[in-house]
Amino acid sequence: MKHSETYPLLIILISASLTILVACPSDVLAATPSVPEFTVNYVDHSYDVPITHWTTTDPYTGNQITHSSGGEHVDNRTVDVTITNQQFSPYVDSSNNTVQLYYNIRSKGHFENWGSDTDLGSHGMTGLQASSSTYTVVSFNIEYWNVAQGGQIDFEVEAVTGFTVYNAQSCGTQYQTTVGNSGWSNAQTVTIGTPSPATTPTTPIWTPIQPTFNPYNPTATPSPPQNPIATPIQPGTQTGTLFGFDWVQTTIIAMAIVIAVLVIALVAVTWRRSTNN
Repeated sequence: MKHSETYPLLIILISASLTILVACPSDVLAATPSVPEFTVNYVDHSYDVPITHWTTTDPYTGNQITHSSGGEHVDNRTVDVTITNQQFSPYVDSSNNTVQLYYNIRSKGHFENWGSDTDLGSHGMTGLQASSSTYTVVSFNIEYWNVAQGGQIDFEVEAVTGFTVYNAQSCGTQYQTTVGNSGWSNAQTVTIGTPSPATTPTTPIWTPIQPTFNPYNPTATPSPPQNPIATPIQPGTQTGTLFGFDWVQTTIIAMAIVIAVLVIALVAVTWRRSTNN
């Protein structure tokens, strides 16, 4: 290739690389999460409260009074949605908002249809912040859902990146601002029947009572599903794809290197041309 052809070609390549860097900042590249992988299980978290006895002394007669508590069975059968956390590093955007990973969950009867893409069903939940462990577990207490034995419930999950805005003038009301979302997953169906025993029946896990728009951190972690797929990073850390940098930073670094090489090549071509002339 002639020098006269190489010179404009290098200028075009450098311009294209700079355009990509300007048009695709790191917070945009990291904004869209993937569709979550999850399982649903009908689980028996019921447990027995042991009976305890203690005595006190009547301050007026001196007699010993025996007291007791507990001894009851707590019925706590739930549907547990276990989401495999995807790799995501919280980051601060250009407006100083900390963007984090959240999940939305919606449910319906198996023989119902969704009213729209925004339909969460009768028991949908939004703004569930991803936990820092391998799985985020959300437990639905279906005691008041009026689902007969053998009934089927569909669940779908959506991953969302965004941040929370607090409005102090509205008594601290929280508003969820979405940066990117994965779209809804395919439905998974659970049949209400004989539940699987919980791995720790004496320790009830948390159960959301009302759908909420406030993000929170689930803390309980029941038995994970078979063949876990990936271990997520901890909040505030980076995905190690290249010397500790995440894939967005790696891409930017790689493009910067390419630009540097092209600049060096351009200088070399210019120097050759000046030498030949």
